Amino acid sequence: MDNFTIEIDGDGIALVTFDVPGRSMNTITASVQRDIDELVIRLTDDPAIRGAVLRSGKASGFCAGADLNEMLDDIKRWRAARTQEELRDGVADAAGLSRRIRALETCGKPVVAVVEGLALGGGLELVLGCHYRIAADKTDLHIAFPEAGIGLLPGAGGTQRLPRLAGLGASLPYLLDCKPIALADAVAAGVFHAALPAEQLLEAARGWILGGGNAVAPWDDKGFKVPGNGPHSPAGYNQFGPAMAARLADGQTPWTGNILKCLYEGLQVPIDAGLRIESRYFFNTARSPEAAEHIAAFLASRASRAKPAAAVSVDKATS
Repeated sequence: MDNFTIEIDGDGIALVTFDVPGRSMNTITASVQRDIDELVIRLTDDPAIRGAVLRSGKASGFCAGADLNEMLDDIKRWRAARTQEELRDGVADAAGLSRRIRALETCGKPVVAVVEGLALGGGLELVLGCHYRIAADKTDLHIAFPEAGIGLLPGAGGTQRLPRLAGLGASLPYLLDCKPIALADAVAAGVFHAALPAEQLLEAARGWILGGGNAVAPWDDKGFKVPGNGPHSPAGYNQFGPAMAARLADGQTPWTGNILKCLYEGLQVPIDAGLRIESRYFFNTARSPEAAEHIAAFLASRASRAKPAAAVSVDKATS
């Protein structure tokens, strides 16, 4: 694997370090996705592995989300789909990360995510696909779903796992408005199970696995219900209807409407069906002209902000 290394200790715990070579931040690339396939096979098939701890090798944090330059290439390919076969292939392609995270979640071995710094978008979705999640209680922690801000929606389980943890109403501002999730709120909602000093994270992760860590996600337990119930409940009507009206009153965007549809439709069915619903809406959202425009504008803005900083660095180096 190019992006993950595995060290197995004497207790059978695999320390999996996520470290994309040559980059200051981890992002989800096609290469990373292929490595997740290999990682899942290793965790599933290796009898020497009792459980795994997934951490970042970057000082910047866990993962900044999808590689947007690759995403633009994906969007061009998906927008070119015309026939039913091409559209089916496009949906399957767009569902790749979601499918891989689900495979990790159902690999049969307990997996702990250890998070410092940032975990955004697809990076946070990867974290939510782990069975136990611990965060460093430092001020630089930044966890959020920024997809709606660039014309997309969380397409690797974010619209399905977050409300199954935090509830429908609490999830709306995080998914629709890109509101960062405060650490205390994340712990209270079960997005993270604990917040600890950074130096205690790995030992706590090991301790949870050795103490009999559960390799079954709560939504895979029989009888699981969305906290506060789903859209078809008194609480759901009170939360979902006004939220939909308020956000659509200013003019519907593909991502806003499709996030609401993911929640409304996906929370009424089991998780696997919900993930399939999300993947279809993610594909349709990504194919919209608005999505490509927003991503391109974001990348251009990021590049323009980086140029002055690079110039200052050169001036300092040559002065």
